[in-house]
Amino acid sequence: MLNGKFKYYLILLLACFIWGATPLCGRVLRDSMSPMLITAARFYVVALILFSLILILHGKKGILVSRHDLKILFIMSVVGIFLHNSLLFEGLRYTPASNAAIIESIGPSVTSILAFFFIGERLSSSGWLGILVSCFGAIFIVCKGSFSTLVNFEFNIGELLVLVCEIMWSVYVIISWRLSANISALVVTAYTGLFGATLCLITGLCLDLLHVYRFTLSDAVYFFVLSVFAGVVSFASWNYAIARVGASKGSTFIYLVPVFGVMFGVFLLDELFSLYEFVGALFVVVGMFFSIRAKASTKEKRKTIRDIKQEILHKQRREA
Repeated sequence: MLNGKFKYYLILLLACFIWGATPLCGRVLRDSMSPMLITAARFYVVALILFSLILILHGKKGILVSRHDLKILFIMSVVGIFLHNSLLFEGLRYTPASNAAIIESIGPSVTSILAFFFIGERLSSSGWLGILVSCFGAIFIVCKGSFSTLVNFEFNIGELLVLVCEIMWSVYVIISWRLSANISALVVTAYTGLFGATLCLITGLCLDLLHVYRFTLSDAVYFFVLSVFAGVVSFASWNYAIARVGASKGSTFIYLVPVFGVMFGVFLLDELFSLYEFVGALFVVVGMFFSIRAKASTKEKRKTIRDIKQEILHKQRREA
């Protein structure tokens, strides 16, 4: 019988497991719908479910936000939903899901760099070492183990797009720091999902980027997992468990997402995992280990900033 906090750790593990399926779903759906349509449809579903849940739990007052927060939520939707997800799904047309999962794992490191410059959050020397090692691993994968690729600018466009999409997510996290302290995570996700989906719809209509190539029962299942499970169930489960074990302990589970992502790509899509990908992944994991230790040594006076960043980091994925 599960007791203590162990069951909450299992819930965190389950949330990360589902989030790890995001690149898998995107890779499969690339043959079904255009990236812009996937993003728009997915986040309309997420927004509809979350707004309905908020109304049931808190009534109309629950969805009211200030004009200040509304402006910030719109900006967040541009970078965190519109750009981040569109670039991710476009990138998955050209690169394996396992590669995308590994590259996505540098997101927390990029966020820490931006937090240093724009929020003033400081890292220990081991934290900076972790960032450098993780970034080296990601670049090693993008360069396919050959730095002549870097010198000659011979990149896989898909991996570059995934890299840029993670930068967009980190910008989303930093911007979120300017939100009012009393705004709930559900409200943030609902509004950014609605705004982001609408931006995708308008852009898609104007540029003729909304296309359905096919839509089988299998595609419907993957879309359901992407929108309902990865967008809502994982998000709600994560926040439920994180409130009971604490952000500092629970946040380390997010580093399991790329591990599950690689597993899905290799075992379900029969993607090859080459030596250079293994070496790059090893650097990313070692870097993440240093980053985790650095977070534990962050000064207490910076705890509020760190916790806010960690809370927003786990929204939607990737994945909220």
